Formats: sequence, structure tokens, C-alpha cells
Amino acid sequence: MQYLQRQSKKADTALYSVEGEFAGNVKRYVVSTIEGKRLVNQPELLGVAFGKAMNRAITRALAVLPEREAIETWPQERVCVVHFLRGGLNFGLRHALHEAYGFNRHSSCFMSSQRRKVDGRWQVEEDMYRKLKIPDHAVLLVGDVVATGVTVGNGLQVILEHLKKIGSSVKRIVFFTVGCHKLEKVLEEADRAYGEAFDEYEGTTAVYLEGKFRLVDSKTELRIGHPGTDLIRRDCLVAPEFALSQYERLSYPLERCTIYDAGSRAFDIPTYVQDVREYWSQVAELAADGMTLAEALDERWPEPWRDDRDAFVEAMNAQWKGVEHELLGKLWQRIQARWTDEFRRRADRPQALEEIALARLRAIPNVTREVQP
Repeated sequence: MQYLQRQSKKADTALYSVEGEFAGNVKRYVVSTIEGKRLVNQPELLGVAFGKAMNRAITRALAVLPEREAIETWPQERVCVVHFLRGGLNFGLRHALHEAYGFNRHSSCFMSSQRRKVDGRWQVEEDMYRKLKIPDHAVLLVGDVVATGVTVGNGLQVILEHLKKIGSSVKRIVFFTVGCHKLEKVLEEADRAYGEAFDEYEGTTAVYLEGKFRLVDSKTELRIGHPGTDLIRRDCLVAPEFALSQYERLSYPLERCTIYDAGSRAFDIPTYVQDVREYWSQVAELAADGMTLAEALDERWPEPWRDDRDAFVEAMNAQWKGVEHELLGKLWQRIQARWTDEFRRRADRPQALEEIALARLRAIPNVTREVQP
């Protein structure tokens, strides 16, 4: 079993290391911040505002990262931000390095990457645009949403081949993501390949924002879900601060995906809002067919220990280490404050789910490409 070990808690930023099974050479962390929780809870946060929130979350993560000294003391000119277009642009690593460490002379490289499912398998369809000017002895920082890991695996392989060709090298890779466990498999392979290629290579780090989410596949029991794309909250490893946030609004645990499509969310608003609004329209249809709010919550954010505090404490202590009792107590109180007798009666009615779906449709702007006269 995997669990989170608290490493630090400063103001509104909590850092955890991922421990337990499946540990390899890649160092793994989860960072929870105010902005990170907004990113994965509020799909109406879009466009430039989405990019700014992501930038702030990454800045906070850089400030508490154990690798900070190794990055900050390395010559700025040898630090390079890798952008897998277009989703990687959202992470704002170039500006985050400036805000967290005062860097101003670090470089950036760019590579297009568009994946497509072929014969049931995801593969990179287009990666021809490449601006890979990477300094020698480079520390590479990468940010991207990771679902299947195909984009990351292909991109890091292309970069490795390019570095070998030009006689350059890499010292370290630090990867920031809203993503799932697929990232670690890809990074373990990259860690081995880069370590074999470069004697100076020191290691690889994965930094998850808010948690290691779960990727929907063909076996996931959801009424609405996009296999190979959707990152969901159930059956995964999230920071306790993120878990606590699921009780701020009923819509948070009911969202189809923690991030939806990061590229369109920032750069193609009409496509993005159509995707999100389509989901909530489908939820409204499910409610019309009889699905209740309680059923929807149990599907998206299951709480098997909801009425048993001892079982709750045992479950939480198994997945979170070094977390203060006050935080666990607060989470239990939030759970009980939601599931009152009155709420249970309401949640057993399809009308309650329909009301939430319609409220979400009102909150998410209906942006279209057509210009109104």
C-alpha cells in the first residue's frame, strides 16, 4: 500500500513524500496549495486565470521542494524548462522559477505533441515542431498533465536522442504534474536511460499537485467517464488538505475530471466549456432517469467509513503519516456536517442531483465561436 508522509507544512502549502509499494529510483512528492485545490475543484477557472493559478501553485511547490538547493545553486544558464505543447505551457515553470528563486537567465525548449488512439492504443501522432536548444549539464524542469504517459515517454526519448546527437548532457529532471501513476513508470524508464547515457546524472523527481489521481480505464465503474483521459478522485492517493476541500461544495467531488483538458482550458475556451457543460448536461439526464445525489457521490467520492469513526481513523492513518490529529478531526467533522439526517433524505432524491447539475451549467459560461449580431 502507498501512503503520504508529511514532510513540511508552511502557511498554505503542504509537502508530502509518496512512500510504500512501487517505490523505485524516482523521488515522488505531493504538494497541496490553495491554488492547486482551485485548479482541480473549479473547472470554471479557465483562460488566463487558470494559467495564473497554475503558476502560483508551481511557485509554492518550488519553494518547499527538497530539491530546491540542488536547483537553486546550479548555474541559471544550465537550467532549462521543457514545454510539451500545448498543455505544458500552462504550468508556467519559466515564471515560477523567477518568482521562487529569482532566476532570470534560465532557458526554455519546446516540442509539439499530439496523441491519438490507434487500434485501441494511445500513441503520439504529431511531434514535428521541436526547438530543443538545451544547455550542457542541464537541470530539466517539466510540467504537464499526465494521463497515459505517452506524451511524456515520447518527449523524453526524443530529448535524450537529441542530447546524445549534439554531445550535451543532463544532470537532473524534475517533473510537475496533475496526473496519475503512469508518470512514474515513464520516469523510471527515463531515469534508467538518462543514467546510462550521462555519468553526471543525479536523479529524477515527480511532483504531483494535490494527489496521485486515478486514470479511468475500460474497467472503471462510472456512468460517465473517458478512458485514457479522465483523472478521477476515487481510489487514489490525495493530500488530506485536498480531501478536506471536497466538503466545501457538493460539486467538487462530482466533477468528471480533476483537470479536464489543460490545453483547451487555457487556449481554446469554446472547446473546453463545451466539454465541461456536456458532462453536466449528462448528469442532469441521469438525474431525470432516477439517479440520486447519494448515488453520484458514492460513485465519485466513496466514503465506506462514513458512519464509523474508528474505521475512518484507521483508513486515514493508513494513507497519511505525520498529519496532525486536528486535521483528521476537522475532516471527520466536515463529513458529519454534510451527511446530516436532513441531507441524507435530500440526497436520496434525484431532484437534488438535478439541481446541482443545473447550477453548474449556470456557473460555467456558455462560450461559443459564433459572434452574436
